[in-house]
Amino acid sequence: MDDAADSFDVICIGGAIIGSAAAYFLSESSDFDGSVLVVEPDWTYDKTSTTRAGNSIREQFSNPVNIKVSQFAMEFIENFHENTQVEDESPELNFRGTGYLFLATESGMDVLVEKHLIQEQEGATAQLLSVEELAKTFPYMSVEGLSGASYGGLNEGSFDGWALLQGFRKRAIHNGVTYIKDRVVAIETSGTRVTSVQLESGKHVSCGHLINSAGPRCDLIAKMVGLELPVEPRVRSSFVFACHEPIEQNVPLTITPEGVHFRREQQHYLTGTTPQADARADYDDLRVRSEEFEEQIWPVLAARVPQFDRISIVTSWAGHYSVNMLDHNMVIGPASTLENFYFANGFSGHGMQQSPAVGRGLTELITFGEYRTIDMSSLGYERVLKNEPFLELAVI
Repeated sequence: MDDAADSFDVICIGGAIIGSAAAYFLSESSDFDGSVLVVEPDWTYDKTSTTRAGNSIREQFSNPVNIKVSQFAMEFIENFHENTQVEDESPELNFRGTGYLFLATESGMDVLVEKHLIQEQEGATAQLLSVEELAKTFPYMSVEGLSGASYGGLNEGSFDGWALLQGFRKRAIHNGVTYIKDRVVAIETSGTRVTSVQLESGKHVSCGHLINSAGPRCDLIAKMVGLELPVEPRVRSSFVFACHEPIEQNVPLTITPEGVHFRREQQHYLTGTTPQADARADYDDLRVRSEEFEEQIWPVLAARVPQFDRISIVTSWAGHYSVNMLDHNMVIGPASTLENFYFANGFSGHGMQQSPAVGRGLTELITFGEYRTIDMSSLGYERVLKNEPFLELAVI
């Protein structure tokens, strides 16, 4: 970036999945003809939440807005090559439509039914299964203690998150977006507007709009302009294990009543859970919590799937959820006191699947000053200031 380019219409602070989605949709919009800069300190993306995610997508949410957000992502994924190709080449997304399976005991059935009715109204393809239907459909599973389940359609599943990031990034660069390896260390404001950012390299770059897409460090960016954002980094450990008695059928991403989730991952299985001691983590803390597997996960796996009694861990890793402590839902849109400072934060584990709609929504706000497709205003910063949670019953 030379001195002549030290001014951009939009700067994205953070270039992983959210920042790159915003850059992509801005650069794709025929109604936006401005310049875009993406500032990312981790050029390998190795420590970002994006490359350490579970890379899944579902439409089994309880709030219509979240359902619509996922449905747009499903459409985007279906047309991924056309959407991201550069000279007729795009990354291999390798989408696997295995569905999500939410298991419920008697105490959880009312909520499951309530969610299902909303999903039906929004055109989701999930179906309710009785305990008898559950046992017949998934004969490898013990249904003891269960009263039913909700099983999503084959447009739910998993994919290569690195490919999604690279698809956004490469197409954005092809469209003229500038990416630099640097870190924002200060933000300058004047009145009700952000005017420029100071980079670790010493450069000052002025901007017309600023997007906070800094992942687990988003609260630090908010503090630079005097705003409080109730988002904290929380460690989530993922474990891939081999089953010594393989299951010869589809194993969807299954969520047990205890909060343990598992799914088939090629020839192995992927699992994880919410830690019992789920405390705020250091920004650089990526230590795998191996004790979670022994104490929380494996007992549930072995009880629910008898074949999981004999398993061995193949690999494991840890990443960060950027958890919105108010309600575990994203914060998107302009700040109350800074009209050109935009939040895109606090996805609480849903950022990968919500990134396409977020990128499009931010583009609409910056270009038109309003949402033109999915109205995500209920997920704005105002609810944080008012301490009014956005209700979502299907948070994993």
